[in-house]
Amino acid sequence: MRKYWPAVLLACAAFAVPNRATAQDASQAGAPKAAASAEVAVGTSVAERALVGAAESFPATSGKLACFARIQNAENTEVEFVWYKGDAEQARVKQMVKTNPYRTWSTKTLPDDAKGEWRCDVVQDGKVVQSAKFKVE
Repeated sequence: MRKYWPAVLLACAAFAVPNRATAQDASQAGAPKAAASAEVAVGTSVAERALVGAAESFPATSGKLACFARIQNAENTEVEFVWYKGDAEQARVKQMVKTNPYRTWSTKTLPDDAKGEWRCDVVQDGKVVQSAKFKVE
């Protein structure tokens, strides 16, 4: 029994020491970060952080429209809402994405000559994440 005693002590010591190995966060492990994504829609307003009056077509008398986005995988970055009538840029609004997921929006007051095909792009680092197309009649 004496010759096995050191092995028994060593085995007991191994179980007594807490395991200090921990899994790394995916960002620390060098795993690529998931690409940003967004759910985007246009409506007549935003109330209590939710889009109101979502549609694909709006009367020219609407006055103001809101482009609402629920953005994922873009925490601590900046996105832009880019409003287009046809292919002509009408407005560009920068927003800081603070958490994941993040809800944010941009509003656009419609000009007198608003009738036509429109879209609002959510852009991150120069790349369109998602677009919402709509028509003003």
